[in-house]
Amino acid sequence: MRRARVGELNLRFAIERPVDAADDIGGASRTWASVATVWGRLETLGGEAAFIAQRPETQGPHRIVIRWRPDVTAALRLRLGARVFVINAATDADGRRRFLRLQCDEIA
Repeated sequence: MRRARVGELNLRFAIERPVDAADDIGGASRTWASVATVWGRLETLGGEAAFIAQRPETQGPHRIVIRWRPDVTAALRLRLGARVFVINAATDADGRRRFLRLQCDEIA
């Protein structure tokens, strides 16, 4: 893959972290809180359509490239408008701490 350029990071992603809160019946509910917003590039690597509960749900690999951040891990997720991407892996391909390549799956 070719090297990312800052000018190609033209989409605004929200980085979100999970927040678990106890509910009244002894369980927990998970919500997501925004950590930061970053500029990035989205690349669709392929995919397949699945039907869950009679509605189409997109599944498939995506690569999202953002500027390097030390706090981005697979415990977080990204949001682009109504689209949500779970992070499977985060790599600094050239080791220079310039860009992070995030391997993600989109969920509905």
